[in-house]
Amino acid sequence: MRYFDILKRAGRNLRQAKGRTILTSLAIGVGAFTIALAMAAGNGGRSYIDGVVSGAGDMRTIQVSAKQDFDNSADDKPKKLNEEATTREFRSMTLTDRQKIAKIAGVEKALPIHGVSMLSVSANGSDEYQGVVSVQYDGTAIELSAGKLADNYEIKPSQIVLPHKYVESFGFKDAESALGEKVKITFNKADGSTFVREFNIVAVDAEPTSPLAFYQDDFRISNADGQEIATLQRPEGSEEDYYSLMVTAKPGVDIEKLKQDILDSGSYEAMTFAEMRTSVMQMVNIVQYGLMGFGLLAIIASVFGIINTQYISVLERTQQIGLMKALGMRRRDVGRLFKLEAAWIGLIGGVIGVILAWLVTLANPIIAKTIELEQGTELLKMDWLMNGVLVVSLILIAVLSGHFPSRKAAKLDPIEALRTE
Repeated sequence: MRYFDILKRAGRNLRQAKGRTILTSLAIGVGAFTIALAMAAGNGGRSYIDGVVSGAGDMRTIQVSAKQDFDNSADDKPKKLNEEATTREFRSMTLTDRQKIAKIAGVEKALPIHGVSMLSVSANGSDEYQGVVSVQYDGTAIELSAGKLADNYEIKPSQIVLPHKYVESFGFKDAESALGEKVKITFNKADGSTFVREFNIVAVDAEPTSPLAFYQDDFRISNADGQEIATLQRPEGSEEDYYSLMVTAKPGVDIEKLKQDILDSGSYEAMTFAEMRTSVMQMVNIVQYGLMGFGLLAIIASVFGIINTQYISVLERTQQIGLMKALGMRRRDVGRLFKLEAAWIGLIGGVIGVILAWLVTLANPIIAKTIELEQGTELLKMDWLMNGVLVVSLILIAVLSGHFPSRKAAKLDPIEALRTE
């Protein structure tokens, strides 16, 4: 009997028992739906986190700081009021550290992270306000409500990004009207005197739409301005120092190897943005594998459903099987018939599950709006290649599940089968 004819007959047999076929297929469909949705959530979550982490910094960037020699021994117990307190001195990065790291093979640049402090800020004839100044580093994304920055989110000397929270306080009608205006910031010098710097507002930031993004309402200035101000705030004669360094690797350089070279060059601590991404991705993977585990349990349960359905089918069609064998149908073809019926069940269940998962992904705009993410964010992304592999896998599982019932049908004696009532 031709294989195509057996395939058609298998489909016809399933149509004759529609209710049982649909219920068994739905059992597989539940597992397929859970696994397909878990894969979509994993894909969407990884894509979303990639965007968030990439915005936090260039994947070629390593943040390097001095290793702290704090004594955390058991003898370092809490001190009473009249006892001498334990002091812990923070070790900062120095110019020597910067020059040493800049010479390491594979380093494109090593920019210092300057710490600057301000006394007050005003704009547009407003009152004096408190505020915080931070230095912007290339590659660190800023969500803007108005204006634009140069490539790689670079802020140029004498430019500033205004925090959106200050727009109303400074008397601006809106963020757009603040562009091109000047901000006056008063800084203190190391000797106790003060000085004022004016900056042109080139952009106004926006509150991040991502709940994973860390936002501070800082006035962002260029690295060049930060270095100049930090120099004025440093005590005369003291060594140039920094909180840490932002080291950028040259294109094509192995970031992990470069990180290790930096650690080997001195007493440093280093962290890449790629490591930050990996740690967050682990949480996404745990959730994804957890959901896939539930789907796998549903599929295992459906295996017993297929076996039970096929055994019942063999018992109901014993005479039919005897007649087919009496008319010359081979044992191999009888077994193949029941295996193909199981394959149809696996195919139908897999397709139902994948289609239902795809329908859920259509709710991406609603999901993004509900948890206040940026418009267009897709937390569920279908991977059609992997879903195709899933459906094929379910077909194979269904065929394996139908092995024993098909074997029983193939071994039936045609004479005994035809006598069955």
